[in-house]
Amino acid sequence: MGNLAELGRELFYGIRRRRNYHKAFPLILQAARSGWVHWQYLAGYSLAHGLGVERNLRAARRWYAKAGSKRHPGALFNLALMYDQGRGVRHDYRRAFRLYEKGAKLGDPAAQCNLALAYLDGRGTARSLRDAIRWFRMAAAKGDPKAQYNLGLAYLEGEGVRKSKGRARGWFLKAAKQGHRRAEKLLSQPKP
Repeated sequence: MGNLAELGRELFYGIRRRRNYHKAFPLILQAARSGWVHWQYLAGYSLAHGLGVERNLRAARRWYAKAGSKRHPGALFNLALMYDQGRGVRHDYRRAFRLYEKGAKLGDPAAQCNLALAYLDGRGTARSLRDAIRWFRMAAAKGDPKAQYNLGLAYLEGEGVRKSKGRARGWFLKAAKQGHRRAEKLLSQPKP
């Protein structure tokens, strides 16, 4: 990694110096243009969130797509979110589903959880409770709090799994320890 790219990383993440997105962005962009996949992702992220640069979702999509074509899980996930939510692009649930699936197969727990939600709701694919539970389990095992909460709900209601209040509570506790508010709320309610 070149010295300027390293400086950009330090400024972006606040390593050994004060975080400064405005100074970091031109360095990130230079490294991204050189083809470095993580920098392409950071360029997309910076543009999507207006970090050190004016927010530009079209440009963010382009950088996410470049990094995603090189199998960067974060880029695939954020690009999928854009299509799933219609942020800066036209809603396209099928494209979002395919991007979540790519990220999920690369082991990204956030993509695995959102893929499970797509299967659960039939968004961009045929509804499949079995596939939803499978992907929730993978993401939950990796510590994704949203997946842990949803897996807890499945055990609580007996949807796709054998009903088990004990397992439901276990997953809710794991999600709550990470600050998942709905899990915290469920745990604070008196037991019936």
